[in-house]
Amino acid sequence: MSDEPAAGLPAPPLPGPPAPPPLALVLGMLVVVGFVLDLFCLLLLPVRLSGHLVPVAPLLVLVVNAVLATAANRLAAERIPAQVLLVLAILVSAGAAVRGPGGDLFVTRDLQGMYLLFVVAACLGAAVPLFRKPRPE
Repeated sequence: MSDEPAAGLPAPPLPGPPAPPPLALVLGMLVVVGFVLDLFCLLLLPVRLSGHLVPVAPLLVLVVNAVLATAANRLAAERIPAQVLLVLAILVSAGAAVRGPGGDLFVTRDLQGMYLLFVVAACLGAAVPLFRKPRPE
């Protein structure tokens, strides 16, 4: 027996690449994971070494958002996840600057420069996949 189809019969179709998961699922997971990781990075904002502020949070959020947005874009085969992560990074960063119920602030005067660096790094990290050309269909 050979693997060739019988004469006159069409060859069975070859399996193609697997279909990407639904966009809603990718976006849902991206929002949950992105929120948790951005919040964790934000909590590392006041890290000090020998009394000096160390930019651990901005560097970490830049890498985390770039990897997360790139992975979500490749998984969904669209550019929407990076745009959603960019909006999420802005919202999480803006939420840190708002006064809490007791009137307290997370971003105090001595953290304002590091906070600005954090916001820029979070947005740049989420926008990394948007700088690339989309893949041709």
